[in-house]
Amino acid sequence: MYAAAGAVVEAASGMSWEAFVQRRIFDPLGMEGTRPLLGAVEGEANVARPHDRVEGQRIVIENASVDPVKAAGSVWSSVNDMSRWLRLLLADGVAPGGQRLLDSATVAELFRPQTLVPASQFYPTARLTRPHWTTYGLGWFQHDYRGEKVDFHTGSIDGMVAIAGLIRDQGLGVYVLGNLDHVEVRHALMYRVFDLYLAQEDGGPDGVRDWSSELRELYDGLAEAGATQAEALRTARRTGTSPSHPLEAYTGRYGAPRYGELRVTLEDGGLRVYRGPGLQGPLEHWHYDTFRARWDAEWRGETPVTFQEAADGSIGALVVGGERLERIPPAGDG
Repeated sequence: MYAAAGAVVEAASGMSWEAFVQRRIFDPLGMEGTRPLLGAVEGEANVARPHDRVEGQRIVIENASVDPVKAAGSVWSSVNDMSRWLRLLLADGVAPGGQRLLDSATVAELFRPQTLVPASQFYPTARLTRPHWTTYGLGWFQHDYRGEKVDFHTGSIDGMVAIAGLIRDQGLGVYVLGNLDHVEVRHALMYRVFDLYLAQEDGGPDGVRDWSSELRELYDGLAEAGATQAEALRTARRTGTSPSHPLEAYTGRYGAPRYGELRVTLEDGGLRVYRGPGLQGPLEHWHYDTFRARWDAEWRGETPVTFQEAADGSIGALVVGGERLERIPPAGDG
């Protein structure tokens, strides 16, 4: 839906999304170190490189381009430049030099709660902040903390992380950037700043809360639970089974409206799956008609892929990541 919003911007403005944000936001705010697309930073000096962990080792990985769905997170920036953006929002749409870039009513709508968010769909940090309510605005998660309304959002692209947090009633904004996948110290830094500022405002103690240690314990526990779940899946594997069809029968194109298209091919006597340039790899038989996609980009891990038969006994669909993709008949087939 962020990509859809970008398409609306293009239809309403008559220019590309990247040209629009450059002309209407970056240039007026003096965000000279900000680029709207990954393609615009390639070859530049002083650009962070993404990192991830593979078998316990931190490695440099390739950039995952979001340019095809640019409005959903393709911007490259710096803490200095992003502070200019946060100051604009805290000033109800007025740039530091006095130029109004957004109507105050537009800014208010951005931060107006649009939907309730159940606890199961909110950040795990809520287990520590214990909010009384959780909502979502137009691109902002929201909750109460120490009697204040917090608006925040993270960004997570392969090997890159970010968080922006605002307490608008206090004129306070925090921005954190990192280049190691899902480093949750970003949350710790944000809440630590909130604690220090709010303690100064109300004259009370800041609590000296060790957010880094608390969040590390929380996320380490989640990782351990994930490892336990993965082990349970391995234990449930049925050995000694075989695919119900010759491997060639599983090849072809599969698709779904929300997912797009996925392709399965037969290469060197084995199946391979292709979702896109950064998501492809061999399909290894797991059990029955379930295979395991082992992505060439190791940091993306493994994904089960289960094939399903059509009424005539042929392979008619597959399930990946909880999404059912129908087999697309070859051109010329009825």
